[in-house]
Amino acid sequence: MEEQEFLFFRGSTPTLELVLPLAVEAEDIVYLTFSQEGRAVVEYAINGRARPAGSGVLARDETEENVLLLTMTQEDTLRLAAGDAELQLRLKNSVGADTFRPLIGRVGPARKEGILA
Repeated sequence: MEEQEFLFFRGSTPTLELVLPLAVEAEDIVYLTFSQEGRAVVEYAINGRARPAGSGVLARDETEENVLLLTMTQEDTLRLAAGDAELQLRLKNSVGADTFRPLIGRVGPARKEGILA
């Protein structure tokens, strides 16, 4: 496996910062998909319909035009199995569409499973 580009743990509520080589406008369509073993596990969208939809939030950073922020919930991270994962971003803007190289990372195990209240 390539060097890990992200790490978070099952049951956590991470916020991932994604720095892109282009500005993301309010009207752009963006999809962010986490997959494991070739299957989409959780997806987020801006101006689109995510399937299977996560309960977290994918949003443009208000101060940096080329940054997206993904805030995941405990439910989202618990949908992912401990182990390797891929995160891939797709974007459609007024110029065209782009699919970005997947980021390779890891989901760490939780010693205590379930939602912590």
